[in-house]
Amino acid sequence: MLDNRGLVNHCITAKKAKWGYVWGTFGQVLTPMIFFEKLRQYPTSVGKYKDFIHENWVGRRTADCVGLIKSYYWWNGSGPEYRSATDVSADGMFKIAKVKGPVRDFPHIPGLCVYKKGHIGVYIGDGKVIEAKGTKYGVVETEFVNGTWSHWLECPFIHYNKKKTFEELVMENSKGRGEDWIRAVETIKEMADADGDLGDLEIFKYLPILIENIGNK
Repeated sequence: MLDNRGLVNHCITAKKAKWGYVWGTFGQVLTPMIFFEKLRQYPTSVGKYKDFIHENWVGRRTADCVGLIKSYYWWNGSGPEYRSATDVSADGMFKIAKVKGPVRDFPHIPGLCVYKKGHIGVYIGDGKVIEAKGTKYGVVETEFVNGTWSHWLECPFIHYNKKKTFEELVMENSKGRGEDWIRAVETIKEMADADGDLGDLEIFKYLPILIENIGNK
């Protein structure tokens, strides 16, 4: 099932692979033929950056802002497959979303989309957003800043699992030290699972489950 955590992982993969940005694309490899098609379709938005795109993005996967999200639910195993029934713009996705709200009430659930008129990104947790930011940026990770976005929404084409994992709870509450916290707990768990009688230390292996259960109350 396509869900919010899958969307987060997909966006992280796109960022690590250094996807580029071309208006009207949704994760396909930018071949010269596709580049020519986009130049013809969008002579201003694409044509203005023609030389930059040719030098930097041809031969790599590219997406525009909403195309990054569509590439997740259009993915067929080896790449995205266009589906007209779920083809919407950033503004169109916000319009049809059934669950949404102003950014001041943002619930900080990884996989929620963050939106401002004409642009959309994906919140990945720990105060971070991945977005296809623009032609000269590509797919990048940015800080979640209230003034940057006006609203949040659930992507209407995927399922949202509201139950947070131990890692998500730690990352949300660690003020930027989440990875350190998680490594510390994993070390304690490894010690607790080691051979021999470790006495009271054994109880620490239940810490992640305890934290997750408390957070889901």
